[in-house]
Amino acid sequence: MPQARRTLNERFALGNQMPILRTLLLSSALALTCATGMAKSGAQKSVPAAALTVTLNQGEVARWPGIAAKSCVLGAKKYPAVDAVCYYPFDVEAAPGRHAIAVIDQDGKRHNATAIVEKVERPKVDINLTDDAYINVSHENQKRAALEREAVLKLFAMTTEEPQFSLPLGAPASPLPKNEDDFGSLRTFNGKVESQHTGRDYPVNEGNSVRAIAAGRVVIAEEHFLTGNSVYIDHGDGMVSASFHMSSLSVTAGDEVKRGQALGKVGATGRTSGTHLHLGIRWLAARVDPQPLLESPLHLHEVGEKPVVAERKEEKANAEPKESNRSIRRDDEG
Repeated sequence: MPQARRTLNERFALGNQMPILRTLLLSSALALTCATGMAKSGAQKSVPAAALTVTLNQGEVARWPGIAAKSCVLGAKKYPAVDAVCYYPFDVEAAPGRHAIAVIDQDGKRHNATAIVEKVERPKVDINLTDDAYINVSHENQKRAALEREAVLKLFAMTTEEPQFSLPLGAPASPLPKNEDDFGSLRTFNGKVESQHTGRDYPVNEGNSVRAIAAGRVVIAEEHFLTGNSVYIDHGDGMVSASFHMSSLSVTAGDEVKRGQALGKVGATGRTSGTHLHLGIRWLAARVDPQPLLESPLHLHEVGEKPVVAERKEEKANAEPKESNRSIRRDDEG
């Protein structure tokens, strides 16, 4: 009996503790539920990572460092990376606003960003030519110029060939003198004929060699009405360079050239007011400023760069003297 009484007492004691245990269990469950809810709520309210962007001007090229790139995407265009880095060329008249860009890395993963293109007000320049044939153009020469332009535009069709170049590109002359920023200038010839200049003019003396800025294949080497003795080179990756107004040519269509190889001699053929070296670049058909591509690519605007860095690069570009009516002009058509 004493043992039986102890068992009943134990059961009685346990019975008295059950409400306490139930209360503790319910409290613990409630606390866990609240904690979980708070965690979910916190996750929902967390701020997402800032979207990657790069801001640049019409006619400029942006780059995306820091990812081992295999290919690049600009809008609907997909093309190979250059030395595992993606570059994004925008035409001199590219639509201002936001443009989708992407990197496809070596593992096939896609990384997205946005390029913000800003409109640029270009200087207006008056040029006087002494040769009336380029002002009051004959029907025959109009037809000739149209056919030549049609042949040139075919060169800029999208290709996916591997690039035969690295950045920076090679200088088109040695030495290469400094020039004014005449890219994109709106030129009027003799108050009648208007043209936008989409290359760079360098004051190189007549007879000096014009050189290939990179390896590639010569696709046009002939005399044109507006651009004189001209050489176009396909460098792969959708890049085509153009050298105009030469006095003579030393290559022919179909030639494979190396970086630095002589293409001809500086001259003043075609629609021009004097001797100079004209260099133009189309990249993915976009007319881009050649000069920044002759310099370190670190000077280009980059995806994800800090505003203070972008401002420094912009200040450097704006400090470059612009073409004006006081300039010593030596050009033409771009």
